[in-house]
Amino acid sequence: DADAGRDAQALGEAYDFLKRYPDSPAAGEVGLAAGALHLRRGEADRAIRFLAPLARRGAPDLRSKAVYLLGGALFSLGRDADVLRAVPDVDAASTPDRWLALAQAWRAAAYADLGRRDLSAERYRAVAASGIESPMRAYVLAAIAADWDRKGHPEAARRDLARAGAEAARWGLPDLRDALAVAAAGEFVSEKRLSDAARAYADFVRGFPDSPLVSKALYRRGLALKRLGREKDAADSFADLLKRDPDSAYAADAHLQLGQLYTDLGAPDEALAQYRAMGADSPAAGAAREALLLQAQVRYNARRFADAVPLYRRWLEGAPPGAKTREVEGLLLVCLWKSDRDDPELAALAEKIPEHPLVARIRWELAAKAYRRGDWAAAAELFARQVRADPRSPRADEARFYRAEALRQLGKSADAALAYRDLLARAPKGPRARTAALRLGGLLFQAGDYPGAAAAYARVTGTDADAADAAYDRALALAKSGRAAARAWEDFAGRFPKHPKADWAWREAARLRVRDKDFEAAARDDERVRGPGRAAALYALGRLRESLKLTARARDAYAELEGVLPKDDPSRLAGLLRLGLLWELANEPRKAAPLYADVLAHAAKGSPPFLTAAKRLQALTADKSLLGR
Repeated sequence: DADAGRDAQALGEAYDFLKRYPDSPAAGEVGLAAGALHLRRGEADRAIRFLAPLARRGAPDLRSKAVYLLGGALFSLGRDADVLRAVPDVDAASTPDRWLALAQAWRAAAYADLGRRDLSAERYRAVAASGIESPMRAYVLAAIAADWDRKGHPEAARRDLARAGAEAARWGLPDLRDALAVAAAGEFVSEKRLSDAARAYADFVRGFPDSPLVSKALYRRGLALKRLGREKDAADSFADLLKRDPDSAYAADAHLQLGQLYTDLGAPDEALAQYRAMGADSPAAGAAREALLLQAQVRYNARRFADAVPLYRRWLEGAPPGAKTREVEGLLLVCLWKSDRDDPELAALAEKIPEHPLVARIRWELAAKAYRRGDWAAAAELFARQVRADPRSPRADEARFYRAEALRQLGKSADAALAYRDLLARAPKGPRARTAALRLGGLLFQAGDYPGAAAAYARVTGTDADAADAAYDRALALAKSGRAAARAWEDFAGRFPKHPKADWAWREAARLRVRDKDFEAAARDDERVRGPGRAAALYALGRLRESLKLTARARDAYAELEGVLPKDDPSRLAGLLRLGLLWELANEPRKAAPLYADVLAHAAKGSPPFLTAAKRLQALTADKSLLGR
């Protein structure tokens, strides 16, 4: 109370000073102190009023401190996005600015809240690496330990919890110190070193007998001993908890555990006494009714969910509305989920208690089942509910995708296209983005929106089959729309030269380039053809060069056809005929004759190429002087 009074007095003086001397050189420092006092009093909104201006444009020696305090104020209000905007992103391990380095802890905490846990852990580690002496170090090390635990490294987590505990003790943070010590003992449980866990909890109770976490330590010690099969020692730990602190938050669970232990030890009367003791805070409910609920809870904790279901149902018969009833409905919901997901009551309970954390998973399961059985209308509605209920959940984008898929299956193309667009706008690089873009492109193409389809296909990057199909379909859509199709075909064929349509694409690009009178580009495109379409490309290239009066280069193109297979390819034969005629025009009949002979050898008898070649060869043979004989 004395501290609160001094804070209030100090704030009054600060307000008075700032009102009287707003332009004083000391105004910034007074404002910073006022913000810090408000923050200490838990008045974050008021603190922000002072700190935000200083963080943006305060004096250099105050700005970093203001940023640090502002980050803490915004985080305390759950304004994670604002924290990321207010606190500059710097390398805490290398910046010389102490307060900006420490402020990175607020960025890390905000990242964690936003689900970006790897980035959060990276920032926490940078703050720890800075070596800055501050109470914040204890919290940072604790967060790093939590990251180790999340990643399945309990030994590393325990190591950093010990370091965090030492920092907490050093800076006079007993509550944090005790919490970290208990958490470190819990890491032994994660490592399945239950004997070590039980010993660590016992050491904590002996070392800090006056800590408010003694009850928690005794309770968890009892659980560890119970899992070790040491029922008597476990019962002693729970009993010690109840003796030391009968009003503890763990007392009810201790009664429950004792009841289960006594049941397992064949002492039902003692178990019932524990059940009744646990229900003592509900005098309106009879002992038998409360015992019924506790029996169900024992089975729940033992993961015997199917056995718990009928007990919860009996308790709910005639139960009045209220928080307790809602809690039991939630427990029944969990049991049905764990034991019988086809029970029709599951869906009804999910609608009745939509705030239950499991409901989102149940909605997803129901939606997925509807999708798998082809009930597209039900699936679309259920996935839509999933999105409406929690639009930012990790599964929201998955729900958006499958809702779009269901709408597509229903033939609601316009609605499906909107749904795919919504997903792509929210998660442009998400795991479903490529498929959504392909689907959207197909729907828009079918609807005749060729520019839109091309834009959708353009979102699909990479080198796999989907990317190849998207590049091809994009070019096709651009061709339909009359926009830059030649470049799109070139892009497709250049990126996917082994695609079965690559040669066709080069030929189509060449055709479009000729149409646009870009003959050089057309020639380059025809030159790129290497597969089965090479004969047609070389023939087209020769004809193009002839039209440009580039006779020698045309002959070069036609000459390449001599080595092309199959020998009876129509374009090859036509090209050899053209080459023969060009050699005749150049007074080189000896070079023309073998070409006509090649055509005669491989063209179908009686076909136009055959007849032309025969006619030309006959003319050359008749006038032997042309052959140099």
